[in-house]
Amino acid sequence: MNFFKHSIIARLGVAMFAISLMALISMISSVIVAESTQGDAAGINLAGSLRMMSYRIVAQTQQYEASGNLQVQQRAAESIAEFDKRIRSRVLANVIPDRGDHELQKHYQAIIDEWQHSLAPALREVVKSGHGSGDYPQRVDQFVPKIDAMVQLLERSTESKIKLLSLVQGISLFMTVLIIFIAMYDIKCNVVEPLAQLLMAAKEASQGKLDARVYYQSEDELGVLGATFNHMAEELSKIYTDLENRVQRKTAELRSTNQSLQLLYDTTRRFNRDDEDICRRLIPVMKQLEELTPIGPVNVTLRDPNQRRSYRQLNTQLLERPANCTDHSCNDCLIDKLDQRPHETLSLPIQTREAYFGEFNADFLADQPPSREQIKLMKTIVENLGVVLSLELKAEQAQQMSLMEERAVIARELHDSLAQSLSYLKMQVSRLQLLRKKQVSEEQIDGVVDELKDGLNNAYRQLRELLTTFRLSLDQPGLEPALQTTVKEFSERLGLPVALHYGIRHQTLSPNEEIHVLQLVREALANVVKHSQASEVSVQLKQNGGQIEVRIEDNGVGLPDDKDLTNHYGLVIMRDRAHTLGGDLSVQNRAEGGVCVLMTFSAKQQ
Repeated sequence: MNFFKHSIIARLGVAMFAISLMALISMISSVIVAESTQGDAAGINLAGSLRMMSYRIVAQTQQYEASGNLQVQQRAAESIAEFDKRIRSRVLANVIPDRGDHELQKHYQAIIDEWQHSLAPALREVVKSGHGSGDYPQRVDQFVPKIDAMVQLLERSTESKIKLLSLVQGISLFMTVLIIFIAMYDIKCNVVEPLAQLLMAAKEASQGKLDARVYYQSEDELGVLGATFNHMAEELSKIYTDLENRVQRKTAELRSTNQSLQLLYDTTRRFNRDDEDICRRLIPVMKQLEELTPIGPVNVTLRDPNQRRSYRQLNTQLLERPANCTDHSCNDCLIDKLDQRPHETLSLPIQTREAYFGEFNADFLADQPPSREQIKLMKTIVENLGVVLSLELKAEQAQQMSLMEERAVIARELHDSLAQSLSYLKMQVSRLQLLRKKQVSEEQIDGVVDELKDGLNNAYRQLRELLTTFRLSLDQPGLEPALQTTVKEFSERLGLPVALHYGIRHQTLSPNEEIHVLQLVREALANVVKHSQASEVSVQLKQNGGQIEVRIEDNGVGLPDDKDLTNHYGLVIMRDRAHTLGGDLSVQNRAEGGVCVLMTFSAKQQ
């Protein structure tokens, strides 16, 4: 039973087998009944002919008694023999049941007994002797109804066989129809409806409705298929839900990461605004950090990197404006009410390898601590702040060193040029005073006055050159435009064109290196104007990898062989600039005449 319960195919196979069996039973019963009724008609006809022959024998016997005709006698004897043959015929015996207790068998035996022992001997006696007992017609009349009764029994026996065949066929037909009905009902309930549910659920699933289910429950194939489909749909629904949750989490993480990147971008952009106060740069970043993370307020303490002394306090949540606030239009740090709930504090140092700049303190609620990524974000911002403060400190120190170097250069140039001229003028004034006290001639006094005038003109010229040098700046980006302007200026002063060959890649030199190169070129060209008497002057800048070569050449009178140039203030200044750049300077006479000033150094900015 469990096998049929678990298999639709088995049930349908049983139904087909039952239908085939009913058809086979019907056919076999038809064959059996047909076989059993074979010869019944001949037997009934034969039995019916016995009745006619009975009357004919009686008629022939009576005719023979009346006429004594031998032919009639012969026909009567033949009729009696024929009757005896027919009543014992195998055709009639075959349609009589063999069972001794059968009514037809009893009736048939009674007819035979009566014919053999009573009626047949009497008729033969009459035919043989020509006379006999005169009651045989009455006896034949009594015998014929018995034959009729046997014929009726034979007919009823045949009819009963036919009725039995009809009954068997009717039962077979009924069972066949019943089996077909049961099979169709089973197909409808256990095949058609489950398939319809599976088809509908499959269509809904193909449309993305993963909540579709098959409600057919059974242990057969379609039941297993429906349960498997439900399990599959449930698993797919779980997977889809899990994917949606993961997508939402990833989206939230990407959104948070994007906000963090935007915050880092804003942080970098704001921190690099060195023209603004640190409060204007830092407070908006800290407020944005409070919106992105569960922290607040944020307090930043800035300290002197040399003395560790606090010089500035910045807080994102204050009830009153700080005393050191100079921008009264800014209200970024002011709020209406402070959060009185207990807080915990995350403290991060603002430092680099070289210096310590203060502390970054962020408060947060105990039940809402920042995540690891948020703490990492805060550390990154604090590191950027430390780097910015370190760069500003280094820039300030570099500016101070540059200022000190420029002041030293100015002092040295003033000492080597204008101070010497003024000392000479002072000596000439003292000489003039002595001459006036000695009351020398006017010609000598006029000579001293002329020397004073020449000294004053020379000092004034030197002063103008120094002012031009000190006011030098790079108004246009890059060294080449400044050199072109310088070459144009000295071409006008020399009265001849100065050739410029610029062979340095873009943005190779730093601004400090460009200033020193430009000052050195100007100093060299100024010496050409003062001393060379040249007709050809050229300025060349070459680059070989990271090595820079600056060459200023002229075809003038050259340097005197007997003059010591060690303490010449112009050469001293150029050597100092070469030393500042970490390079070498050489000033030598050219073989073809004139002077070559060559400076080589390695560029720090590549």
